[in-house]
Amino acid sequence: MLITDNNLINIEKFIIRNSKRTIKFNNRFCIDSRKIKSGQIFISVDSDKSKNFKNIKDAILNGASGFVSQFIFKRKDLKTSLPFYVQTNLNNIYYELFLVDLKRYKHRAKTIGITGTNGKTSSILLLAQSLTHLKKKVGVITSEGCGLYPSLDNNEYTTPPIDIIYKYYTNFVYKKYDYIIIECSSQGLHQGRVKGLLFDYACITNIHSDHLDYHKTIKNYTDSKLLILKQCKKAILNYDSSLLIKNNFNEYRNTDFFYFSIMSGKSKKILSKYNKDNIYIHNKIINLDMNKKKYFNIYSLLMICSLLKLENYSVRLINSSIRSLSRLLGRRQVIETKNKGTFIIDYAHTIQSYKDIYKDFKSSDHITTLFGCGGDRDQSKRVMTAKIVDSNSSFSIITEDNSRTEKLNSIINKISSGFKNKKRYIAIESRKQAIKYLFINSSNKHTNFILGKGNENYLIKNNLKVKHNDIIYLSNLINKYES
Repeated sequence: MLITDNNLINIEKFIIRNSKRTIKFNNRFCIDSRKIKSGQIFISVDSDKSKNFKNIKDAILNGASGFVSQFIFKRKDLKTSLPFYVQTNLNNIYYELFLVDLKRYKHRAKTIGITGTNGKTSSILLLAQSLTHLKKKVGVITSEGCGLYPSLDNNEYTTPPIDIIYKYYTNFVYKKYDYIIIECSSQGLHQGRVKGLLFDYACITNIHSDHLDYHKTIKNYTDSKLLILKQCKKAILNYDSSLLIKNNFNEYRNTDFFYFSIMSGKSKKILSKYNKDNIYIHNKIINLDMNKKKYFNIYSLLMICSLLKLENYSVRLINSSIRSLSRLLGRRQVIETKNKGTFIIDYAHTIQSYKDIYKDFKSSDHITTLFGCGGDRDQSKRVMTAKIVDSNSSFSIITEDNSRTEKLNSIINKISSGFKNKKRYIAIESRKQAIKYLFINSSNKHTNFILGKGNENYLIKNNLKVKHNDIIYLSNLINKYES
């Protein structure tokens, strides 16, 4: 048997005996009652008994051939004669069922997990670019998409549910990819979506306050990020992130720690006490002109350099891969026009990401910022975001940005309270109209920031997705004007 725990052996036998035969064991069961296929066993993992009951009934209606649950239900209530298996500690062990297929393959891909408040997706895409330049096959699981880089399937999650993670991961291993990179959100780590995977490298880009609507406190948020350190061989951390470095890493005895920093001299000595084999990389290892550097976050580049150095690539090859990097759509994307100034489009939505982009794109020009804040999310950052925008802009436009189920007026009113001078901003609810207003009123010596949505293809209103893309809409305005 591939599973050694007796409970898991019994569940595996139950699945094999009562499901339709398939090449992959993973295809014999499903954890989502909405996606169950005829002949599959439903693994009901919800910890709420009533939801568990409902999900089982839905799975039965959708063609499940049996089910596994941690709760005992009466057949007369479920109105079924299907076989079932009860396992009390199911939530702690079910993820090991996904490992059955992986244990059959001899190939081992280097696995990299990347988390952090800012720069997760950018770091993954740039690292995938770098490794692809070095002739490696790279599988990625990220909010930008999943698949063999750069041909990615659409993905609606930052970190997908565990069944989707394992579906892609198993396929990457089966096809003998060299590297697998997974974007790990705080919620994804907290909910165990990457449970069971062992990372060769866990990279933490930084930690800043975010997602407090879910985690409630910055400590809970940080602790969720640090969960990745319990399932990795080597950790690569940003030494300049104060909220990250102040944590005690002594409990992670099975993990080797490495750090990168843009500081010099003094910090190099400080770093040396952590690990005699420390990776200390200063900007100078990156052979890029300063003009190009601002299009990428310096810490993303340093993280990539650190990982490649740990993988024993020479400085020459590291620099070659860094120089080969292409700019990412919607991430510090600069669009120059003939007579309407410069437009900078970015996903920035946290306090720190706003500070960073203003710092890296300092300008003596007239600066206009178009932005909004998401609904049903941490409300405390709305005023703080407005203050940062106000202090770095000549004028601002407040607009929609995934209002979800919250009233847009309420979001805008909260944001606007952060402005000192009410004459230095305007509120335009429609994002398209806001971008059009920005474009019409821009001129040669204007620098315009369009923040929050990047290259996303929709806005979420009342939990419905409305088609919209900042880059495409702005490009159409520019083409129409310049033609």
